[in-house]
Amino acid sequence: MDSVDVENPPAPLTQPANSISITSCGAVADDTPTNGAADSRSVDSRAAIQNCIDQAQQQGKALWIPQGTFYVKGTGGLNAQGITIAGAGLWYSTIYRDVPVPNSTPPAALFDLTSCTVRNFHIDGIWTQHTMSGFWASGTGGKVQNSRMTSIWADGINVNNVSLGADTGNNLTVTNNFVRDNYMGDTARYIGLGAGRFGVNGSDLLSVTVTGNTVVRSGGNAYSQGQPALHIGNGGDGQNTGIVDKVTVNGNTVTDSLYDGIAFSTSTSTLLQDNTVSNPGRNGIAISPSYYPAPTGSATITGNTVTGLNPGASAFVNDSSGFVATLSDNHWPPAAPEGPYGGTPAAVPGTVQAENYDTGGQGVAYNVTSVNGNANSYRADGVDLDNTSDTGVGYNLGWTSGGQWFRYTVDVATAGTYTLDLRVAAPSAVAGALHLSDASGTNLTGAVDLPATGDWQTWATVTTHVTLPAGRQILTLDQDNGGWNINHLGFTAGSGSPSATLTASPGSLTFADQAVNTTSAAQSVTVTNSGAATASITGVTAGGDFAQTNTCGTALAAGANCTVSVTFGPTASGTRTGLSP
Repeated sequence: MDSVDVENPPAPLTQPANSISITSCGAVADDTPTNGAADSRSVDSRAAIQNCIDQAQQQGKALWIPQGTFYVKGTGGLNAQGITIAGAGLWYSTIYRDVPVPNSTPPAALFDLTSCTVRNFHIDGIWTQHTMSGFWASGTGGKVQNSRMTSIWADGINVNNVSLGADTGNNLTVTNNFVRDNYMGDTARYIGLGAGRFGVNGSDLLSVTVTGNTVVRSGGNAYSQGQPALHIGNGGDGQNTGIVDKVTVNGNTVTDSLYDGIAFSTSTSTLLQDNTVSNPGRNGIAISPSYYPAPTGSATITGNTVTGLNPGASAFVNDSSGFVATLSDNHWPPAAPEGPYGGTPAAVPGTVQAENYDTGGQGVAYNVTSVNGNANSYRADGVDLDNTSDTGVGYNLGWTSGGQWFRYTVDVATAGTYTLDLRVAAPSAVAGALHLSDASGTNLTGAVDLPATGDWQTWATVTTHVTLPAGRQILTLDQDNGGWNINHLGFTAGSGSPSATLTASPGSLTFADQAVNTTSAAQSVTVTNSGAATASITGVTAGGDFAQTNTCGTALAAGANCTVSVTFGPTASGTRTGLSP
């Protein structure tokens, strides 16, 4: 049993004046209890209801759905423009959809609306696989009010600007509805309630109000995207284009969402006020979660309540540096401070899994310029994580990019120099891909080059060394250049102190005769550190009539190389020698 709804409903409403009842057009009620399955003897009322809709549009009247359960069979939906659709109440007027299975034709939205007002009836029984939308509505001045959507696999209510070929979505209101779709036990698919621009085919959405709704066990994981229960902004379909402006979301209740309770993608001037989010599957309110990017935007978030967070989840998280959120008078637990994932620092020597970066969120435990894979099933605050095919499977850290970083709290058993094995994958070689630093920002490894492994999931081990003090400490994996994945970092205690070994190639240079007081073309010497420790370089000098420039700096990491360029400029005749590292 998924749920039991117990209510004390009011008396049924009576048919309003200037309205057409669907029964006058031939719709037949069937009140046989469904008990989770359609009545095989029921009458398909879709054509009759559509006929009544057409008459109501022609005559400028409202459409009345009287008390009873009316079946809409097959994959077709109902289309309406510019009318009011009203019922006797949530517990009295029901539209029940019955799609035979198996079925290979995707059902249309049950109601495809433009500029309509909808109130006081119940949509139920979207076929066995619970698919497609309850209301798919666009236009100007429309309203979905006092209605109930249950067992819907796609959007419960989607107000947009593309329904029935429309290009406008202005002043649309969704108020006092009950949306319960995507049960925890179902194959959940998509958002429960959304306000935004839908795709490249629509125009921008301006001025919409979403108020007084209850959204229960909604959201889903279609396309492995971890959709929120309530979404605000563009990109609800992954297109991430256009303007969503002046959305007001207030007085709504979001309960038991599968992933984030409320999520923002790109949108401006949103007012999120006096909403309640309880027991979210991931974070309570999230800006720019995975697959819902918000590189820019703005919102005022005030008077909201978040309770029942899971360990590792946050009441509020903003993963965008360009989205300005103004927070005030909200009621939720304070953000958790940085700490080791799982509560216990990773042991060194030992293996640190890349996906087990610290908790604390953006700017504290990690810094990313965009949020991509999230490993929904592994951790609530997952960013840039992907399933790995490496030995041991699990997850790897990906979507690397220069300037990003992830922090790891470790506990080092003994001070000393450790061999550091990095398990990496890179389609192409990446020079200066990464380095490891301590809490003060000191570079511990120097720049680490990664070889080409041939694919994002073809793995190799790159070895360097790092010297660490004993005790609990934070190490930062700095991404200097992107184009690689990392599965884990393995620390092994060294058997002795590693040393640096510098070699020059070629070992000597020979210059041809050169006229006095002129300068030769430069010749190059490559200096390589073939040892196991970083080499300190105090300087490179050239004596006599020789001069040099170099790229060696003050340190050369194990396995790295630099270039010394030498010229010859004689000031007198004779033979010359002289280059001293």
